[in-house]
Amino acid sequence: MKTCLRLLGTAIAAAAIAGPAAAQFPTRPVKIVVGFPPGSTPDLVTRTVAERMRPDLGQPVIVENRPGAGSTIATEAVARAPADGYTLIVSGCSGDGIVYGFVMTGRAPFDPFTDFAPIGRVMRDHWVVAVSPSLGVGSVKELVALGKSKPGTLTFPSPGTGTSQHLQAERFRMRVGMDATHVPYKDSPLPDLIAGRVSYTVQGSAALVPHIKSGKLKGLAVLSTERLASLPDVPTAAEAGLPGLIYNAGVCLYAPGRTPKDIVARLNAALNKAAASDAVKQRFADLGVEAVQGTPEDTAKFTAELMALVDELRTAVFGKAR
Repeated sequence: MKTCLRLLGTAIAAAAIAGPAAAQFPTRPVKIVVGFPPGSTPDLVTRTVAERMRPDLGQPVIVENRPGAGSTIATEAVARAPADGYTLIVSGCSGDGIVYGFVMTGRAPFDPFTDFAPIGRVMRDHWVVAVSPSLGVGSVKELVALGKSKPGTLTFPSPGTGTSQHLQAERFRMRVGMDATHVPYKDSPLPDLIAGRVSYTVQGSAALVPHIKSGKLKGLAVLSTERLASLPDVPTAAEAGLPGLIYNAGVCLYAPGRTPKDIVARLNAALNKAAASDAVKQRFADLGVEAVQGTPEDTAKFTAELMALVDELRTAVFGKAR
């Protein structure tokens, strides 16, 4: 924790440098890279804000999905992109790449405190434990009972080893004391989850809410202190017998390191304006997430805090510190 917070000053100071006035920025489309497939939480929220950033920027804001390796491939590509504000990336505890890639490998080909310029926070989300109705369980208690009665038969998916979905599902499994097998996916695992080919998931609400509302998935618990307005019938962690198992994450927007401060400020203003719009607030509410406004400095601090949290999770799951 102390190491991450000491690096916070570096993140704020080095993330973006002063450059020529960007009064004309942008003069062509801006691209936001998402390191996960369509339909994932980062994808859904990014497309929502990108649509609302377009009018303010006066240029198209294009979302490009580049999944693979827990979004590390996309993150490395953006770290190496020109620092001109035209290639951005979403990341965070839901976006994984910048924080998780660095912490998990300890040797990622990028550094979150020098290779990226934080622009702003996009949203705060809530995580949900969900299963396919075909599994035949209606509560966390029933899921655990099934897992203990048939050790090693339950499975849970994720976008890759060490990603937030993997670590949080492992955290849940360890907390309830049951055996389950991790199944990494390159593409979205939701079709297999809905079909019952994998047993359960722990992930951000945005990707799950529509399927829980439609009955394609069964929500067992929200890892929050309060029930979600979008999922009023899904119990909180405490109500489901998991007191203290809380997890609220989020997604942030970053540019490559050394992007000029005036361009970062321009993008931050467009992002905050989008987040404040009624359209984004309503869409996010429907997905069970919250729009967040803030500064690049807020985002740098959030990144440092995530680094400390992920270090703790990694140690708890894998039994060793980075």
